[in-house]
Amino acid sequence: MEKVFLGIIVGLMCVTALVANFLVIFVVYRNTTLRQQFSSVFIVNLATCDFLMALLSMPFSLGALVRHDWPFTTLLCHFNGFSNQILGISAILTLAVISIDRFYAVIKPLKYRAKMTMQKAFNSVCYVWIQAALFALVPTLYGWYVFNENYFFCTFSSVYRDRSEIAFAYCLYLFNFGVPLVIMLVAYYKIFQVARRHSQRIAPAVVRLGTFGIQNLADIRKEIGRQREARAARKIILVIAAFLCCNAPYTAMRLLELLNGCKLKLPMIVTVCAKLLNFLKSSLDPLIYGLFQRRFRCALSAIFLPKTKCRERPNFRPPLNRTLSQDRRSDGNNTTSDSLTPTDSPNTTYKQFWLY
Repeated sequence: MEKVFLGIIVGLMCVTALVANFLVIFVVYRNTTLRQQFSSVFIVNLATCDFLMALLSMPFSLGALVRHDWPFTTLLCHFNGFSNQILGISAILTLAVISIDRFYAVIKPLKYRAKMTMQKAFNSVCYVWIQAALFALVPTLYGWYVFNENYFFCTFSSVYRDRSEIAFAYCLYLFNFGVPLVIMLVAYYKIFQVARRHSQRIAPAVVRLGTFGIQNLADIRKEIGRQREARAARKIILVIAAFLCCNAPYTAMRLLELLNGCKLKLPMIVTVCAKLLNFLKSSLDPLIYGLFQRRFRCALSAIFLPKTKCRERPNFRPPLNRTLSQDRRSDGNNTTSDSLTPTDSPNTTYKQFWLY
């Protein structure tokens, strides 16, 4: 009964990941505006990694769960280990690249728009795949991929006997989980700081434009600022929480195995659930970075429901820009160069500060 239940979960995650990631790729392919944006290169690369993970890796784990053993050949075991490694690493590194891209787009919007090109975006994607290929190819050459019955897919053994394998495993988790996590935390923290300053500057302008005659202007301004900060915080927390929930349990267990070796005995249901959370990432990424975004939803509805009108949030209007300009002149030297305002970047809107 337990095997059937786990098999159904894997099957549902596989189908969801295939459909959701295909929709993201299809929407970008059909929408001219999305194809011309630099960020779409990273989104499509992430969707490709997750789509291939669902297509090439999850079915093998489903078969192993049902049979409670590896029912395929040794060659397919090595292929399963290699595909899991290269696709998983590529997806994580792409998330780090997305956070760096958003960091520069928000902190230095004018410089970003002047220097960022499609070629640089493709070069970043190429670096992601080169690093992932190196970390996936080395275990293949040394024959370190074996069927691990604790996780029901081909990967490193839970008992490390070779010192070189142990050293490689530490480097693997350091450079493909630890470093990307630090990059994401720092980048999104800086983005939130800029968004917070931006909300504090725009709230007074909104109040002056639409609430003449109200006495409690200070309270209203604070409330508008708090609402914008709360939305920014929720979105950033969603990104970081999804990354940690899907990747941290599996990585933590593998590190515990490295530290304890044969002494560590974890229940099978715990290790399998950790790997299932890792697979769940392939279903969540296209939602968080693609289909949950208004512009992707509008492009999707334009394809399948052309008669339905989808209104995107409008950019800031000239009166608001003029009001913000007046605020900046009145503030004098209190204005920082990285405050994200329409006068700094006419084409950059508040709705784009955190992701896409």
